[in-house]
Formats: sequence, C-alpha cells, structure tokens
Amino acid sequence: MRVQTRAVLSILLFSLIASPAAADGRWRLSLGVGQSVSEGHGSTADAAAYAFVSPVMGLGLETGVSYMKEHERDRSIAFSSGGGAAFASLTDGITRNRAYFLGPALRIGQAFYAVVSGGLYEFSDNSGNFMDTRWGGSAGLGITGNGRFEPRGEIRYRWANDVDRTASAIQFSVGFDFH
Repeated sequence: MRVQTRAVLSILLFSLIASPAAADGRWRLSLGVGQSVSEGHGSTADAAAYAFVSPVMGLGLETGVSYMKEHERDRSIAFSSGGGAAFASLTDGITRNRAYFLGPALRIGQAFYAVVSGGLYEFSDNSGNFMDTRWGGSAGLGITGNGRFEPRGEIRYRWANDVDRTASAIQFSVGFDFH
C-alpha cells in the first residue's frame, strides 16, 4: 500500500512540475523549512503561492508555523543555556510555542527578491494550548533561481504585537520554488 501511495504522489508531483500552468500568467509555489530565533530557537515551516502580475511582482497567499515565544511587553529577555535544550528546540515552533500564520503576501523581484506579508497569527503556549490571536506581519529577502524547480533561501523578520503582549522572530529558511 505504501509503494502505491508513493507512486501516486510522485506522479502527481512530477505532473505539477512538468506541465505548463493552466491559467494565464506565471505562478510560483514556494515551500521552505528552517530555524526561527526568538527568545530561544525553534523550527519554522512555510508555504506560499504567488501569481505574478508583472515580470517582477507577485501577489499571493502564505501560511505556515514558526517558533515565536509570546511575552508581556515590559518583561526583559532572558537567555538560557542547557545541554538538552538544543535537541528539544528542534520541535519548538511545530509542537509548542507556535505561531500559526495565514495572510496575503507581496513578492518583488525574480532571482533576488523582497517579500512582505500581513495576516492573522494564532499563538500557542509551551504545552501546545491556544493563547491568543492577533494581526501581524513579516518582511524579508530571498534568493532563488529562475528555472521550473529551484532551491531558495530566505531571511525574514516576523512580528505580531498588541498593547499588552508581543512576539517576534528572525527566520532563516531554505526550500524550493516551483514555477
């Protein structure tokens, strides 16, 4: 059963990459994973789809999860060091201290690009329980190729603040762009 599922998924992925776009214009799907640094560090995973309305400007939608530790505004940042914390932090951002984001995005550029986004952020605590939902945004720079299937690298700053609480993170991610 697993072999059949893998074969079907492989055929579908190949057909997406090899076939021309069904709509007018150019489309791009961007997938990435990496590190997110807030008060500590954890994982990040994101996906975005862009429709290029001109050769250098794409409008789209992005979603993903990222490690963003939420805290009260007047609290100072504390740094900790622990041997076991490095391994446990690999799942932070996916299982706990998570910020799930969804919103519109603007991408300007081709091989070297700038990206900005805004949207709704939903936060969870260290136990994975829901904490808060509020508006936030991101801005960053990236580099990729112009082929149909290209690797990409991106650095981004994400923030979601309100009157009482704040959360922000710097993300380093790598992934692939599908044209």
